[in-house]
Amino acid sequence: MVGCGRPSAGHREPRGLGGVPDIGQQIAAICEGTSFRIVAQQPLTDGEWESLRGLGGLRELVVERGVATDSRADILATLPDLERLVLRESPLGDVGFGRLAACVKLRDLNVPRAACTAAGIRALAGLEHLRSLRIGSDRLAGAEACAAVAALPHLRTLHLVDVPIGDEGLRALISCAGLWTLYLDGAGVSDGAWTEYFGARPHVHVHVDQAHHDRDPARGHD
Repeated sequence: MVGCGRPSAGHREPRGLGGVPDIGQQIAAICEGTSFRIVAQQPLTDGEWESLRGLGGLRELVVERGVATDSRADILATLPDLERLVLRESPLGDVGFGRLAACVKLRDLNVPRAACTAAGIRALAGLEHLRSLRIGSDRLAGAEACAAVAALPHLRTLHLVDVPIGDEGLRALISCAGLWTLYLDGAGVSDGAWTEYFGARPHVHVHVDQAHHDRDPARGHD
């Protein structure tokens, strides 16, 4: 299996920061069936990225530091079992999002510093299992971005990080009929638009700029 190289007998791999196993150990555990996740606390080297290619059994990948560019998305697209992907510092663009569309089991995508446009979000529309999206990009704004989100058919949780959607963007999100939770930072939405939104979607749990919206029906339950 690609990416399943193991250390030779008797050799102990060094541990990463904070006692977290290094990437080689984490890959070995996945190949042995004793783990399903990789957490990279430091930037991955080219070789480490390549060792992930085609890695079956990897269901959760968290890259805390370091850039995963569109070219790295070629590798992500080869992960047949990927369900959760976190890229904290990665300016993934429209090309990269298009490649993520190959991750057919993806259910949770967290890319708070992306560089995509609405076209990148639209590329995810075929992901039938995608339930949670947390995304930020200075190329996303207004009704177009929100209409792209609304086209994700099974979304339950949405967090737009510093995306200025404005009133028209919030109106576009009304068509997200299956949404349970909505988190908006820097959205720039008026009280009137919120009145309209809650009138249409009274049961959605809403946070605005890290705090409950005062009309949120669940605000007393956190």
